[in-house]
Amino acid sequence: MLRNRLPPVSRHKREKQTMEKKQSQPRRIIGLDMHPDIFTAALLEGSDAASAVVQKVYDRVSTEQLEGWAGKHLKGTDLVVLEASTNSFETVKRLKKVGIAAVVLESQRAGQIRKAYCNNDKLSAVKLGRIYLSGLAREVWTPDEKTRERREVMHTHRKAVCSCTRIRNRIRSYLSEQGKRIPRGTCLTRASGRAWVLRCRPWSPVQLFLCEEMFEELWMAERRRKKLRALMAREVLEDPALLPLVRLMGVRHVVAYAIGAVIGDIHRFANAKKLVAYLGLSPSRHRSGLTIKRDGGIIAFGRKDLRALLIQSAQNALNQKNSPLHQWGWKLTLRKGHRNIAVAAVARKLTVSIWYLLKGHFSPLTEATETIRVKIHKLATEIGVKTIKMMGYASKTAFEEEKMALLVNPA
Repeated sequence: MLRNRLPPVSRHKREKQTMEKKQSQPRRIIGLDMHPDIFTAALLEGSDAASAVVQKVYDRVSTEQLEGWAGKHLKGTDLVVLEASTNSFETVKRLKKVGIAAVVLESQRAGQIRKAYCNNDKLSAVKLGRIYLSGLAREVWTPDEKTRERREVMHTHRKAVCSCTRIRNRIRSYLSEQGKRIPRGTCLTRASGRAWVLRCRPWSPVQLFLCEEMFEELWMAERRRKKLRALMAREVLEDPALLPLVRLMGVRHVVAYAIGAVIGDIHRFANAKKLVAYLGLSPSRHRSGLTIKRDGGIIAFGRKDLRALLIQSAQNALNQKNSPLHQWGWKLTLRKGHRNIAVAAVARKLTVSIWYLLKGHFSPLTEATETIRVKIHKLATEIGVKTIKMMGYASKTAFEEEKMALLVNPA
């Protein structure tokens, strides 16, 4: 059950906070067009985009000289602005070491404005500074080191899953070319699946070599995937902030770990609606003049990685008859006439529950349910008995009992 909701922030208070933020902004803005090898920086002075004056432009400076350049040419009151890219967060970290503040702008909006007229490094740096002063582009939250590590693990796991799927489909396609269809229930990641493929027809030496190569690649990707799943399971069980997420229907270690990696600090979302919009689970609206159309599907932008996992969790919740979302979701399916609408709605409900749970507004558990016991057991299985004993536990059962006790008594 949920506790009482926090009072919403008034519009007057939000406008006051925005005005105070603008008044506290430094007078000199540095637009930074960052590349892997070189960067270009433009120093602008002014309070708004129209009146800001370009003082100086530093073009084609080596990226390795970033700290030295910032210490020599920038002041402690300056603010560096750059567009979101692969090395943006590392750049912010490097500038922070020399006492220079930096913000990252959302690439979707900043990129459209920056490339609207003509594009080169000098103009891009100047435009980035003016875009920030105009307020047309949103700032991107800079994750801490732990969150960055989790995002790297999450993306590596996704690539491993994609690799496994791709190689499986390749093996199935190759067998289909030879006129063979893999029987239902055959697991290609086990020795029995490989044995069936090798004896399903007489292979030539070259064909046998190709089959062996495909299976070796599949098993390597599968081992990588299992190692990453074990790493995620261990961190979820050891993190008191992520462990309570397994209380939610359809959420286990992969989804819980992805929630921690994508969301990071939950306090950066003022309410649950902000988190729903951040993940791209809000329904789109099409209204122009006298033409008013009904709300469409979910919006086309947002964190697609976590949204896809929550959609899978919603599918699972709809299939679980003991889930409180099962009856509600199927009633919505019958009323709307399409299951996908209900799945998206259940995913939104899960997102709202995630916000309240991470904010600490869930009622504490009185006892561990059978569903939670099964989840903890599966997570312990992912880690493995050998690793559990290396962590200092006498047995797998003792490890599971401790984690269930933490859920019931978090203190």
